[in-house]
Amino acid sequence: MAGNTVLFAVREHPGDDTVGAEQLRRIRKELEAGGLVVRWAGTGADARTVLRTEAGLAAALVDWGLGSRGGADGGPGGPPRHEPDGEPGGEPGGAAVLRQAGRRFQNLPVFLIAADESLEELPLWVSETVVGYVWPTEDTAAFIAGRISSAARAYREAVLPPFFKALRRFDDTHEYSWHTPAHSGGVAFLKSPVGRAFHDYFGERLFRSDLSISVEALGSLFEHTGPIGDAERNAARVFGADLTYFVLHGDSTCDRLVGHFSVTRDEIALVDRNCHKSVLHGLVVSGARPVYLIPTRNGYGLSGPLPRTRSRRARWPPGSRETR
Repeated sequence: MAGNTVLFAVREHPGDDTVGAEQLRRIRKELEAGGLVVRWAGTGADARTVLRTEAGLAAALVDWGLGSRGGADGGPGGPPRHEPDGEPGGEPGGAAVLRQAGRRFQNLPVFLIAADESLEELPLWVSETVVGYVWPTEDTAAFIAGRISSAARAYREAVLPPFFKALRRFDDTHEYSWHTPAHSGGVAFLKSPVGRAFHDYFGERLFRSDLSISVEALGSLFEHTGPIGDAERNAARVFGADLTYFVLHGDSTCDRLVGHFSVTRDEIALVDRNCHKSVLHGLVVSGARPVYLIPTRNGYGLSGPLPRTRSRRARWPPGSRETR
């Protein structure tokens, strides 16, 4: 899934001999038993560093009264590891962490520890940022961990785009591969020493995910249905396009398809003289007649845009048909 890390941005150190720290350790144990990994940050600065560098977060537990910077050596019974006055300007360290989480992630489930603060005293924007509140010592560790795990699971499921989500689900079913490609999920490579080396280099998951269009659960590239169709519509939404179609074999095939679609034999195509060879391939197959336009170059010799004056002076080859 998207990630399996839960951020604990809390005042307590995992080694502290306090009731709050002990309960947080129990919650961490429950989360880890469910397959999640806990990153413990004892200051606002550490928590913001995790938010900035860890893209695999699935949830966060934030202490509103979190300190801003590290203090003395600390340790159980030792000096504090944070400054309890929070961020410069009087804002609690937890507030800065919540703002950072909102800027860095979209819809990341964040739970706020409100053990010492009254909810009525919190700013309104906090309630719009967090998905829930946690009182660690007022409930069981298993229940609190269950709430966090459920939110993390929903987030990981929602963050994946349509086709990748369907591919992950299909991979989890462990179906046999009775279709192309003929390596049968990579098993065929295990029959020889060189094949085994090839298999070990890329890993089993790559070959198990190397599937045919015959897999109905993934949809159809030809009919634009199922998860493939959903993914194409999602891509169109992201790029602001009316329609988006997925093409195999890269941009070169896309260039050829555009050439086939837009011009026919003896029609004119205005072409950048610096175009990719795939554009020329498309023109050859379609039978169109190119009129080459010389691009400008900057001081570094890099090709730039085509001036309008050059396109206006373009001459149509004899016997050709002008297209707009």
